[in-house]
Amino acid sequence: MKVLLINPPVRQRQEPSDIPIGLGNIAAITKNEGHHIAFLDLNANRVPLQIAANEIMIDDYDIIGIGGLSSQYKEIKAIIPVCRQIHPDALIVAGGGFVTYMPDKMLQLRPEIDIIVIGEGEETWKDILKEGPDGDFSKVNGIAYRSENGKIIYTEPRPLISDIDTIPYPAYELLDLDKYGKNYVYADTGGTNMRKTNIVTERGCPRQCTFCTHNGMSRWDQIVSIGKEKVRELDDEFGFQQIARFNSPRYVVDHMLHLAEKFKMEYVFIADENLTSNRKRTIELCNLMIEQDLPSKVKWGTCGDAASVDDDIIALMKKAGSTFITFGGESASDKVLKYDIQKGTTRKNNQDAVDTMKRQGMEPLMTFMLGNPHEDINDILETTDFFVKNNLSCDPFICTPYPGTKLYLDYEQQILEQFDERLAEVKNLPKGSIDEELIAQWKERALDNFLSSLDDADVLSAHVSQVFNHHDLLGLKALMFAHDIPRILKVSHMRNWPHDKKWAEHCPVCAAKNEIGQLSQINEALFTPTAATGESEQI
Repeated sequence: MKVLLINPPVRQRQEPSDIPIGLGNIAAITKNEGHHIAFLDLNANRVPLQIAANEIMIDDYDIIGIGGLSSQYKEIKAIIPVCRQIHPDALIVAGGGFVTYMPDKMLQLRPEIDIIVIGEGEETWKDILKEGPDGDFSKVNGIAYRSENGKIIYTEPRPLISDIDTIPYPAYELLDLDKYGKNYVYADTGGTNMRKTNIVTERGCPRQCTFCTHNGMSRWDQIVSIGKEKVRELDDEFGFQQIARFNSPRYVVDHMLHLAEKFKMEYVFIADENLTSNRKRTIELCNLMIEQDLPSKVKWGTCGDAASVDDDIIALMKKAGSTFITFGGESASDKVLKYDIQKGTTRKNNQDAVDTMKRQGMEPLMTFMLGNPHEDINDILETTDFFVKNNLSCDPFICTPYPGTKLYLDYEQQILEQFDERLAEVKNLPKGSIDEELIAQWKERALDNFLSSLDDADVLSAHVSQVFNHHDLLGLKALMFAHDIPRILKVSHMRNWPHDKKWAEHCPVCAAKNEIGQLSQINEALFTPTAATGESEQI
């Protein structure tokens, strides 16, 4: 069979940097199964839709696969109808986050899609290839598709891949490694001319962050099988998370050596959620790197877990060739970390990680966000103060409720209302006042508009804050980046956001009020008439 895989653009305002690992794995499997494979990477080569269409016309494809995240929906929405028009008989298969988190809605929004792969796709893709475009897809676990009468059918959920060492390396020979590598910029990678790429060595995460989509990848089969409300009950009992699975240290080292020897890579970013969370495995990995003399061949960086690092582990990682570690600090407010983020970390964990990195001679890199549901101005000040005290250059993200997150599940109605004001009005009306089918259409269009707004992580889309509006968040983001605590405090007075007394010494409004109050008292004392003479008593 002839198979075409399409990687849509990611964040059009930024140059491409991360190779499409998931589609790269699918491409490798397709080759291994003996099929003809073409790879159209519209992220590496961002061309107008007409030129992309010309590429899609090159051959008669039996199966067209497209994958991506919710943030790529806008681009996917544009390219899928083109695929169907050019290849009306091809089987169009969609996978990744943009369909996994809401397969039923995506089949409605994008009728050109024939099959949706739910969750991890490697084993499912093998079965789809075996069936071919005219096969019996009821035999393929882990998918959603339409029956002949248009009914959406869900097959048996597919278990997670227990041993991720069985997944082949991405088909690097099909990827434009030079295009990605030249834009891959991290602190202290050893120079801009180094050949760089990225890999992932874990799936899942032991943390429970409400804003992260990764924990949603293995959970939507549960929503399909037992319903949203039951999943919510399980979340309350056990936490919103999935079991983390890791490549073995041997697999990781062999993978990095493969990249160094065959593709001349000099730097690899291990793009795990938090590599250091599994301490035992991290130690084994670093020791094997040292044993295999990996640091002389390739350097690396990664994402770490603030609560799990200390001087010993950082020193070992440096010896093994790591030049930087970035941490998701998220907030410096313990209230926000506990109730909104739900990561299981504290401000002290963040501070300890910064101090440890400095002692070990590594620049502390941390990411933060604002606009969490119950975050107030005092929480914003705590985080900004953390930037100042630790001299962190940090441009915080605005908390975005991506589909597949606990945030989205909890605030779906509020999110959709931001894209169709009628939904906010109708919820206050008696049930039955407006036709339910019409309301469903409004929700569908609102969802489509919301997903189309997610193409750039640096641009505010929907928000879940119960305290700040869009304009508040954009303004606070700029002031936090500038470390401008006095202006944040000034804004808090303008907007009637009460701040704690601890910030008064930094507040120009409080200082002005205090000065005016003191002058007023002095003036009153100077010119208050005495009881005896009726004249002002001068001091």
